[in-house]
Amino acid sequence: MSCRSHSYWFAALLLLAGCSTHAHTLREPRELFYDNQLASAHSKLDKLSSKRRSDATVIELDLAMVDLLRGDPETCQQRLRKVRDKWDHDEQASASESVTAMITDDQRRAYHGEDYEKLLVRVFLTLASLMKDGVDAESYTLQILSKHEQLQQRADGRWGESARHAYRPPPIAFYLRGVLREATHANYDDALRAYQSTAEMLPADSFVNHDIERVSHGVHSAPGNGVLYIFSLVGRGPHKVEVAEQATSDALLIADRIVSAVGKYSVPPTLAPIKIPRIVSPVKPFDCLQVNVDGQTMGYTQPLTDVQLLAAQTFEAKVPEIMARAVARRVVKKSAIYVAKDQLNASAPLASLAMDAAGVAWEATESADTRCWGLLPREIQISRVELPAGKHDIQLSPAIAGRVSSPTSSRIDIVDGRNTYMLSYWPSLSPIGSAQISGQR
Repeated sequence: MSCRSHSYWFAALLLLAGCSTHAHTLREPRELFYDNQLASAHSKLDKLSSKRRSDATVIELDLAMVDLLRGDPETCQQRLRKVRDKWDHDEQASASESVTAMITDDQRRAYHGEDYEKLLVRVFLTLASLMKDGVDAESYTLQILSKHEQLQQRADGRWGESARHAYRPPPIAFYLRGVLREATHANYDDALRAYQSTAEMLPADSFVNHDIERVSHGVHSAPGNGVLYIFSLVGRGPHKVEVAEQATSDALLIADRIVSAVGKYSVPPTLAPIKIPRIVSPVKPFDCLQVNVDGQTMGYTQPLTDVQLLAAQTFEAKVPEIMARAVARRVVKKSAIYVAKDQLNASAPLASLAMDAAGVAWEATESADTRCWGLLPREIQISRVELPAGKHDIQLSPAIAGRVSSPTSSRIDIVDGRNTYMLSYWPSLSPIGSAQISGQR
């Protein structure tokens, strides 16, 4: 076998290598977002959307978040619905994708979203609807609960009963349903059941007990008053990073079944560390927001959904399967090298060494699939304030261990007997853009 032939074979292997540039490609627009440069972030993401087909859905999700905070909840909903429908349609990976992933890495597979992302797409559809006109909000809350049940049943079938605890629904799904049923001034029994379900997933002394007490007596608000709901998205949320891990016994067992289906290969009892993704989040920048209305402190936002916990728990359930695919790929790649040596009669030391080096490079270029919705918050917090109808000045101030930072101000209009919704994103002590207020554009 000639040196030129070796070069061609080596180059072909590198062309098949998986892509490792996802995190680098999206780093700049995501940092622009967190630097409060929404227009620049939107422009960068928009340009990438036509170039990065493998990242198309996560780019759409990031664009949806930018649209929401720029005051365009309608476009936000359109993007989220597009991703939701695509993931629902493409949840079963094709056989050709699976084979390609065996000789490259998981980034060659179509990205169908993590289970927590499928739930949160519907959560943010609900929030975006509330910020527009609320027409579809109740339908979206039902979609969250329906999707959760579907995902939980699938997890039970794939990973056993141990996955059931990891697949708890996000409390915000029940809470938002309670808010919307209560707002009808008629469906207090429905609201009570929704708030009770929320309380079951939160600490015993949760703020939801006040909601339960209120709807138990059938009162949305006193005559002449309306209600302001403040949603605060706090901290930078879950994202994936690449780590090196030792394959577990569970992963090796799953990998053995995979490689047996691909060919006559066997899984060795030990392997060098493999590259897989893990879910991480930075720590929260503060505890909560102090809410002042017309110069008077009215309370604090309270944690409603821990997005990091939701992501970590559901993702952890599938880690053995991710490890198994990485192990299977390594076995198939090594076996392919041996088969190539036989077919090309690479018995000479130099030829054998060249093919071994190509094989090592083939494995080295593999990277973990770190594609994800990169602009999620770490936590969703809520505050409910009943106020007299009319205009009010609202100030939100980050609170850390009792100390309050500089506030931001908004002017809102409360309507008698109606809900008004306010949303802001606080990845640090300063929010991104201005607070979004329902019905105010």
